[in-house]
Amino acid sequence: MENTDIRSRLTKFELDNEVLYTKFNSYAEAEQFANENNGKLTEVGFLDGNDNPVFDDSAGLIAKKDYFAAEPNPNYEIIHSGNPLFKELVAKYVKRDSEITDKSVEEELLSDSDSLISEDGVFVIDKKGEIQKVTSRERVRFLMHTKVYELGVLIPKS
Repeated sequence: MENTDIRSRLTKFELDNEVLYTKFNSYAEAEQFANENNGKLTEVGFLDGNDNPVFDDSAGLIAKKDYFAAEPNPNYEIIHSGNPLFKELVAKYVKRDSEITDKSVEEELLSDSDSLISEDGVFVIDKKGEIQKVTSRERVRFLMHTKVYELGVLIPKS
């Protein structure tokens, strides 16, 4: 049975003989999607700052049973919703946001990203452990020369 609800949330890439789906919320979700759609798990990288996926298993997502990894500029760290540290950062971010009364331009930009935390949020952290940006997994591809790796599912075209 095809799950059309999940397909509307996933990112779809048309290939020659297959369709690649990415943007899964967990390894288990990708595995179930592959099983239900006669697909196979694969790993892709977005390595050049744009939306062109390349097959790349250097992040070892399948072996780790993970669904997302990012390698930013060495001065930063990417913490996504699958990382245990993410909940701690959300609490820190919410506390800091509630303490600010007059927001700078930077704080206004950060507060516009609140909805990203509950969806597919990503924190960009500097070497001092300070939150530099809150963004989405999708947008992090374009930041600070970040290499993004995602678990994907390849489904044969009918």
